[in-house]
Amino acid sequence: MKVSIAFSWPAWTWVNTAWLLLWNLLSSKWYHILGDKEYASIIKWDNNDFIIYVSDENLFISKKLDYFFAQDDYSVSKNEKIYDLKNIYNLKSCDCKYKNTFSFGASLKVLWIDIQEWIDLINKTFEWKPSLDQNLIDLQKWYDYIDTSTFDLSSNIWNPKEFKFWNQIIGEWAIASGLEWYSAYPMTPASSLIDVIVQDKNVIFFQWEDEIAVAMSMLGSKFAWKRAMCGTSWWWFALMSESISFSNQTEIWWVYILSQRDWPSTWTPTFTWQWDFKFSLTPTFGETSPIVIAPSSYEDWYTLIWKALNRSDIYQHPVIFLLDKQYSESYMSIDNSKFKAEVINRGELVKWKEWYKRYEFTKSWISPYTIPGTENGEFIASSYEHDEYWATNEEPDMKKKMMEKRFKKMETFIQKEFNSDFYGYEIINPEASSFFVTFGFNSYVLKSFWASAKNLGDYWIIIIKIMQPFDMRLKTRLENNKKNIQSLTFVEMNYTWQLQELVTNICLLNTPDRNPKIKNIRKYDLYPIFEEDII
Repeated sequence: MKVSIAFSWPAWTWVNTAWLLLWNLLSSKWYHILGDKEYASIIKWDNNDFIIYVSDENLFISKKLDYFFAQDDYSVSKNEKIYDLKNIYNLKSCDCKYKNTFSFGASLKVLWIDIQEWIDLINKTFEWKPSLDQNLIDLQKWYDYIDTSTFDLSSNIWNPKEFKFWNQIIGEWAIASGLEWYSAYPMTPASSLIDVIVQDKNVIFFQWEDEIAVAMSMLGSKFAWKRAMCGTSWWWFALMSESISFSNQTEIWWVYILSQRDWPSTWTPTFTWQWDFKFSLTPTFGETSPIVIAPSSYEDWYTLIWKALNRSDIYQHPVIFLLDKQYSESYMSIDNSKFKAEVINRGELVKWKEWYKRYEFTKSWISPYTIPGTENGEFIASSYEHDEYWATNEEPDMKKKMMEKRFKKMETFIQKEFNSDFYGYEIINPEASSFFVTFGFNSYVLKSFWASAKNLGDYWIIIIKIMQPFDMRLKTRLENNKKNIQSLTFVEMNYTWQLQELVTNICLLNTPDRNPKIKNIRKYDLYPIFEEDII
């Protein structure tokens, strides 16, 4: 069973709370719910769309909207260019005070949910009696208006799920993994992370005047051994580029949440995109290669945010957690009862050491660290090239060794992290001969397509999760199966096939003797990839 319900209203109306209540009600029945929120950059003089995708099998996102509730004619004309609107209800002249509640009566009826469930929920939510009474009147009107429904979601099919938005999930799990410091300048679509993190009194939060101050405060907090993270987007992240080089050079590390979106100069910054991908691999000057992690599911968000914060501490290296607007601002029902967290690992800390070498050459290329104030453990975190003690040094041999030291830490990462328990990629249906290759939010679309359209072809899916350093076991796997590979279809939301370029170059798929039939599905029209785009 799959059903989609959409609501479109002027941006200045009170609409968010009502739709969130419906999403929560459906999640309480265990259904797989994906809530998509699309809103214009001009904010006040346009319409917002709230779309609920409901399934008893798997999460999905589609252009087909089974029920579309519009407040005015513009809602219809705008969205029929993007979506396939099946049943349209235009409420521009409805006899009601609260159109959002009015339409909810209808949405409950088309899903065949007892109106009493909504009455109980609305009684818990609204405390102001006059408002409550009018809401119940408007709710009953539409519930009585519709006679029948194709769907029946009246039963609770399993234990309740939690309904959360993605930034809420990552914020809560970062806190659970020991986050102590968060800094940010509000920036869509990473801004709502602030709302989550400030609620925890154990996390220090600073809102600065710009991203340069944000980044440098992060370095200061890490210097003092705080587990630190920041969140930003697009060219505001570019303002942090000098701090990333400084972080790499001084081996003082932290985690950057980079949530991709469309460019601000295009006047469409509230829409999704995936074109910071290549920039995240080399986001600064010099030979600086941060660890780049791109989660592809909410399970990944749980495991990989722990890995990001732990690995940043262990390897003393900057980590970029790569998201996109669709992930950051969408909602979904989750069941995290089976998740198992990693143990917090802060790396090697020295409490006292005579003649302390901050940048000591070790077998792992990772040097021990001291908290400021440690006896005999003082050091200067300088952007100049230095020797093992941190003193400025311009000798060619020392320069060579320090450059190798900073890069060889990633060799240690590869040896220790890429093992039988953890891969930098995920493969679904590995015995097939045709591949979809993707990352991030697109994986949900492909998983849904693969689950419901197996008869359309012998496909399997490769999802890249660790972009840098790359898990070369994928290259080996592709080489060993090159005779059986009929095609590789790269699915991404950018024009310049950035994921395709990374994978084909690293895996040497561009050479004539190793080149399977490479295709691509690229979308760059502001909206996410739908199942119909794959078909």
